[in-house]
Amino acid sequence: MSSDRSVLHLGLRRSPLEWRSEIDAAAELGHAVYVYSDSGLGHIGLPDDRVAAFTRAESAEDVAARALRQARDGGYEPAAVLCWGDRYVDVAARVAETLGLRGPSVVAAAVCLDKSAQRRALEPHGLNPRWRSGTTADELKAAVGELGLPLIFKLAHSSGGRGSVVIDADTEPDELMKLTSLNYEDSAAFLVEELVEGSEHSVSGLVHGGEVVILAVSDKYLAPGELRTTTTVVPSALTPERLARVHEAAERAVRAVGIESGGFHVDLRYSSEGPVVLEVGARLGGDLINSHLVPLATDGATQPYRSLVETLADGELPCPAPFVTTAAMHLLPVPADSDLPAAVPPRGSPGRTDRRRVALPGGRGRGGRDRTGPGRDPGDPRRTPAADGTVTGR
Repeated sequence: MSSDRSVLHLGLRRSPLEWRSEIDAAAELGHAVYVYSDSGLGHIGLPDDRVAAFTRAESAEDVAARALRQARDGGYEPAAVLCWGDRYVDVAARVAETLGLRGPSVVAAAVCLDKSAQRRALEPHGLNPRWRSGTTADELKAAVGELGLPLIFKLAHSSGGRGSVVIDADTEPDELMKLTSLNYEDSAAFLVEELVEGSEHSVSGLVHGGEVVILAVSDKYLAPGELRTTTTVVPSALTPERLARVHEAAERAVRAVGIESGGFHVDLRYSSEGPVVLEVGARLGGDLINSHLVPLATDGATQPYRSLVETLADGELPCPAPFVTTAAMHLLPVPADSDLPAAVPPRGSPGRTDRRRVALPGGRGRGGRDRTGPGRDPGDPRRTPAADGTVTGR
């Protein structure tokens, strides 16, 4: 591997547990690391000539030209463009295309950033719940009347549950429409979907050259009566038969939306009739799944962040390693009067709740000393923590 190549990050995740891993993955492979972001970067410790500000309003061609010039001034050639949040997926795709680098195509990025477009792409494959889309309160009322309760309201241009609400008989359509201001795009577009009953899972993987490699399937436990995840566990406790159906559904979803190179995540629920896709992302997912849980559960044999860099820079897909233990991440509420810094904006902020990442030592759901780290069960990998803090078997 050449030591004169560089990797450009467009944005980083907020948690230091993740953004440090994002930077280290490329650096440990011998690449010079550059980071462009529309938020402050003074905390990441890179020299001034390795960071730069940009905005979504800036053309991808200008960002690409600036990145190329900056890398060459330092004696490097760009090898990959990495993106960690949906806000930058389209920009990353256009920059990579301009520089002639591997990555999701501009068309695939556009589909993944529009949940209505995703649903249309997935429809022929039988992976959707019942759904309708719209941009007005009248269309919202009509969709609710047609589909019937219970339903989920989703923003068309968002991720991570931002702006998602369960619709019940007391929900005011006009109040829901106000949430469309949280769309990443200047749009009032939304979806209304059937609330699918079943277990929730996230599939992490990489794709290149027509081959899809699934690195892990995680189990996601939600707060009772809410849509937010409280606990994430790797590997999944699904039976081999159900796990095979999840793998097959995820691969079909990735191909349907057109992702041909790079990382992906597919969130889904396993219903009484099989897997139902919730969303497809043209990037690796968060919740410490790829930065910590998969490496912990494979005893370091699978490193998704490093593998993403190798896939984009060299076209080399990894061979998934077997799981040797169970790793989990749990989120605890932060009391309103706590002096702990909130991991996310305070409760009451649109689409957000207070929470902290904590360890699950021994897999028994008890908070360890590390308030912000993942934990793993060094014993039986078939024992996994349930959402209520108990331990279940598989």
